[in-house]
Amino acid sequence: MEKIIIRTVLKSVMILFFSITLLFAESSVKEIDALYKKIPYASKNETARILHELENHYINSVVSGNKIEIQKTLKGIIKCQKLLGFDSKTYESELSSLTKKTQKSEQKEIKKYSEAIKPKDQKNSILSIRSINEKDNTIIIKFNNPITKSKMIFFEINRNGIYKDIYDLKANLNFKAPKLSISSIKSAKIAQNRAGKVRLVFEDKQKIYSNAFIREGTLFIKIQQNPDNAAKIKNTVPQKHIVTKKETSTIESKSTIYASSKIIVIDPGHGGKDPGAVGYKKYQEKKAVLKISKVLKDILQKKGYKVYLTRENDKFIKLSDRTKFANKKNADLFISIHANASPKSQKLTLKGIETFFLSPAKTQKAKRIAAKENKSAVTSMNEMSKNTLLSFLNKTKIIQSNKLAIDIQKGMLTQVRKKHGDIRDGGVREAPFYVLVGAQMPAILVEIGYITNPKEADRLFNPFYQKNLAIGISEGVNNYFVNNQ
Repeated sequence: MEKIIIRTVLKSVMILFFSITLLFAESSVKEIDALYKKIPYASKNETARILHELENHYINSVVSGNKIEIQKTLKGIIKCQKLLGFDSKTYESELSSLTKKTQKSEQKEIKKYSEAIKPKDQKNSILSIRSINEKDNTIIIKFNNPITKSKMIFFEINRNGIYKDIYDLKANLNFKAPKLSISSIKSAKIAQNRAGKVRLVFEDKQKIYSNAFIREGTLFIKIQQNPDNAAKIKNTVPQKHIVTKKETSTIESKSTIYASSKIIVIDPGHGGKDPGAVGYKKYQEKKAVLKISKVLKDILQKKGYKVYLTRENDKFIKLSDRTKFANKKNADLFISIHANASPKSQKLTLKGIETFFLSPAKTQKAKRIAAKENKSAVTSMNEMSKNTLLSFLNKTKIIQSNKLAIDIQKGMLTQVRKKHGDIRDGGVREAPFYVLVGAQMPAILVEIGYITNPKEADRLFNPFYQKNLAIGISEGVNNYFVNNQ
């Protein structure tokens, strides 16, 4: 009797588990199908955005091992790649291999999910707000997808000597709105007005001059003190433009506004049970990189950036969870900080600073360094999926990450060489670091020096040298954003 009860309970649990799994899978496939249908009608920029979203679905489907989703995302990626003029042979090869193995089941599943997609699913184009920040009399609003001028309406009200500038955004606010404080006016408020509409209201006893512009899909609304500089979105219908190019470039040149719209995640390597490399005087890599990461966070925050650390203390974090953290924070950059190590026979000769971005390694040295940092990686991907994933990330994210690596390498060398002219330039290199796999933003790994080299090891634990390194990295971050607007 007891065995029958146990079997019945287990059966119920399994049915519930598979039902929940199916619901999540169906939702994801619907999103992929919706993206695929947009491709034939998309502009070049929209095609690039669709490609980016399909890339994220591909990463998730590879990690989960969902073959149906892998095939669907590959089809969309291949189509986007061809339209953008990229080489898609690698992805076509994997798709062909998967199709031969699962052709019959795929046809059944595709039909099932296609029938489940209703017209109303395609009509929902409401944005979601992911962050609201305020800096220098400017409200900065970031969305899950780029906002366009058609998604917002401006109007102004003057009743009994009370002036209001009102912006209605076709979006949803799924978190508690922050309190806004604009020094030059009486009040500023933002809230969900109704489903699908967020309202931002500026109020004062004098006429308000607000200036709005969109940059890279982010909305900036600045309260102007000089009426001559204010540009309005007139009437209750979207206009063809928000501000003139001259006005936009003037505002964008202010680094405080630009920095405050950016989120950076710094990843101190290793931690907890994983000390990383142990070098001269038994120095531990995990301690040096955490200290430098904290100093770097302080410096970047003073420049106006919003900064998070993947770990604030001596804690072990899986490699895959580090980029998941960055994705969850909607980071604009991911910087993983490590210290290098050499074989005993070369501890006096190997030294220098190196910066890496994700790609299949092209040199034996890069392979050796990557192997050292990848020791704690645990992944269920087969070899074909790993190679395809690396190749795919290489082609779509390599340019941004490469540029970031160059700027940060240059920033570090320029700063530390002011007092230490013997610092060797290890260069910018490619390597398959799995801590960078899955990052949905430009991502690099910095090797700040060799902890096995006596001179460099002592420097890495010197507070003054640590600060100089952090200043150099922060200058590289600034230069990257300035050079890639």
